[in-house]
Amino acid sequence: MNVLGALLFVVALLISIVLHEAGHMVCARWSGGKVTEFFVGFGTRLWSFRRGETEYGIKAIPAGGYVKIVGMTDLDEIEPGDEDRALKNKPARMRLLTLSAGSLTHFLIALLLFFLSPMLFGVQKADTAPRVGQVAACLTADGTPQDTCTAGAKQSPAAAAGLATGDLITSIDGKHIATFDDLATALHRLPANQPATIEYTDPKGGQHTATIVPIGVKSVTYPDGHSAAGSLVGLGQNGYTQHYNPISAAAYSGSQFGTMIVETFKGLGSIPASIPKLFTSTVDHTQRSTSSPVGVVGMAQISGTVIGRTGFSGFFALVAAINVFIGVFNLLPILPLDGGHIAVLLYEEGRKRVYRLLRRPVPGRVDLNKLMPVAYAFLLFFVGLTLLLLAADITNPIHLPS
Repeated sequence: MNVLGALLFVVALLISIVLHEAGHMVCARWSGGKVTEFFVGFGTRLWSFRRGETEYGIKAIPAGGYVKIVGMTDLDEIEPGDEDRALKNKPARMRLLTLSAGSLTHFLIALLLFFLSPMLFGVQKADTAPRVGQVAACLTADGTPQDTCTAGAKQSPAAAAGLATGDLITSIDGKHIATFDDLATALHRLPANQPATIEYTDPKGGQHTATIVPIGVKSVTYPDGHSAAGSLVGLGQNGYTQHYNPISAAAYSGSQFGTMIVETFKGLGSIPASIPKLFTSTVDHTQRSTSSPVGVVGMAQISGTVIGRTGFSGFFALVAAINVFIGVFNLLPILPLDGGHIAVLLYEEGRKRVYRLLRRPVPGRVDLNKLMPVAYAFLLFFVGLTLLLLAADITNPIHLPS
């Protein structure tokens, strides 16, 4: 794992959390509300200072952060004299903006990162031809490629067969290869430890035939995205870097943001069904799927691998994706998430308008005490899932495919 990448991910996550809470604070103040606390972390106060009416500081448990807004709900106690500054007494549009500001901040972070990355680092474009890109010197037992062989690693089949960057593979065991996806699929499906015949053309036009003996691994990722047992030979796809101008970068940012929104909803929808598999893989240490949910520790591990392989372009994309996920997750209509409070507010305002149209007395606010069992059940589920993910990420981390 690239330690620098993992540390950068932790720093990026903390910055995102601070900006999330800052979004709430700025909008609350803009609406005339009062903010008394702004802390990173939970638990015991380690350090703080006061500026104006707000105390800023750091607490012992680095598991997030919070901003304390006076009168955010009917359950909050309000000091005498602060009634007019309580958030619950502000106009609905101000309350809606303040409640959604955290997620909106995450979305803005993601859009900014998706915008900057193609201009600063470029976008990796893959050569669709079945041309050899990188050739690993060795492969570990789980198929991880190595440029320098370590103890226990074996020479990669591609290197042993004499393949080199730029070679164009035309057939495998007599089967014509037209694209790199064809090549990857054919190589993954080769029987492990059994020789196969490869025909290829070198960059100078020379025709060659070589024998390659693939290594079997428990999981490889096929071009269509699914993972299964298969074979690896230690070669990568050829590619190039394309830099974008501001206009094309803006279009790219919007496209990537939309894609990540869709993928986030797919990921959230798959979590319930993935929990039994996650529990089983954690107990018996069977290899986790690359589509398995991960926690903060797992994301730090993945971040280290990503930045080691793709540099800051991949890191920016990962951090942007995490911000989209957090933003969407936080808008789920479940208390105590911001989305739960937004759902209550929208329900109250909608009901109020209906009653006015019917010329009936406007009812009071929703009794949040009746919704607390749902909030507690969600918190119990969330804490349990977090602990399961922590155990899985530590004892059985995900290994990204080569």
